[in-house]
Amino acid sequence: MYEIILDISRYIFIIYISIFLLLGFLICLGEKNIISINTRLYLFLQRLIIFFFHTSTFMILIFNRETKQLNLNTILFFLLTLIFIILGNGIACLIYRNSCHLIWNGIFFLISLCISELYRLNPHLAKRQFVWLILGLCICLIIPIILNILPRLNLFKYIYLFLGLSLLLYTLLLGTENGGAKNWISIKGFTFQPSELVKILFIFYLSSCFSYHNLKIKDLIFPSIMSLVFIICLVFQTDLGSALIFFMTYLVILYISTSKTWIVLLGSFLACIGSVIGYKLFNHVKVRVEIWLNPFSDIDNKGYQIAQSLFAIGTYAPMGSGFNRGMPNTIPVVEKDLIFSAICEEFGVFFGIGVILVFIMIFYRGVKISLNSQNKFLGLLSSGMTSLLCFQTFLIIGGATKLIPLTGVTLPFVSYGGSSIVISFVLIGILQWVSIRNAKYNVHEDNKNYQEVEI
Repeated sequence: MYEIILDISRYIFIIYISIFLLLGFLICLGEKNIISINTRLYLFLQRLIIFFFHTSTFMILIFNRETKQLNLNTILFFLLTLIFIILGNGIACLIYRNSCHLIWNGIFFLISLCISELYRLNPHLAKRQFVWLILGLCICLIIPIILNILPRLNLFKYIYLFLGLSLLLYTLLLGTENGGAKNWISIKGFTFQPSELVKILFIFYLSSCFSYHNLKIKDLIFPSIMSLVFIICLVFQTDLGSALIFFMTYLVILYISTSKTWIVLLGSFLACIGSVIGYKLFNHVKVRVEIWLNPFSDIDNKGYQIAQSLFAIGTYAPMGSGFNRGMPNTIPVVEKDLIFSAICEEFGVFFGIGVILVFIMIFYRGVKISLNSQNKFLGLLSSGMTSLLCFQTFLIIGGATKLIPLTGVTLPFVSYGGSSIVISFVLIGILQWVSIRNAKYNVHEDNKNYQEVEI
């Protein structure tokens, strides 16, 4: 009976994510007045899908196939995480009242997937991740209070620069190595990844520098040099994934602030040169490129991780093996680097494509927030946050599918990692805060226009 339920669940999960995405698509059409819908109802239905998805995954995990009994610890963890997802989404929508609630639904769907998949892979890590999720959400909820108290944020560019470089240099000199990259700081047993925090400082710095109108070439030189220093520090930490994310985010903010295509093309050309130099200088870069080109040439050693990732994605193809029935733990570091492969193995490739579309939905709404910003600084800030999350998602999914060399960054809101989860919440919090500011500005402009008409 249990095996029959697993077979049926493969189709049910795809139905869940399909309906979730369809509702999101209809909400977007409704906002453009293409169709007439009840937005609140559709958002509620999305939250209902998240509830059913989370409940369905844990109904499978609660039953122990070996002892034929229910696992009480799993039941308790399920109830706690379900309460967190329901209350967390509700409180976030309440605190960020005029923000994009579609983004919150997308985030909490990914969180539900994260908790379910991690608990299936390693219950201990799932419980630790749950603590980080609570901490990240709590920090996210106080972001509007903090940012509303602070004066003009674009005046502190040198503070952002100093703090960011200080963290990177400290890590470079006194950091600890983990997974081949010296990008961790350990203090009395507590470890965190400073580059995650530096991402935010980096975006604030660039947004502050480029927020002025009528920028000239000379205004771009110093911020560009400092951006290069950030990237070089990350390269020497051998954190190449983060270095690439920083560079791509810099190019996006630079292009938006200047609208000069030739600058971006020049930056891309210099990036290609830098990649060649990195390939010549660093042996681990050569190894990753070789593995990317042909992981099966050394499948028992260097190519084992990516080969197992490809096997996981391709073995059960469209519908997957069924949740809790595959062998995702055969992939090294699956809970951090290649959790997307584990999802594709058990939920199916169709479901994996749905997860990518959920990310695209979130990024689309982030771009919309950026385009609606009347303040250039806030526009650059929101576009930087969105592009950073977008490039990070592309790098890890592209690496898992062998589209690009594997870099080892985390999949936002899905992979295991305390620093990543907390900073991802902060990024979304700042993005949603900009959305609130846009809504207040639009209301003010509408009232102003109404008064002018009355006069």
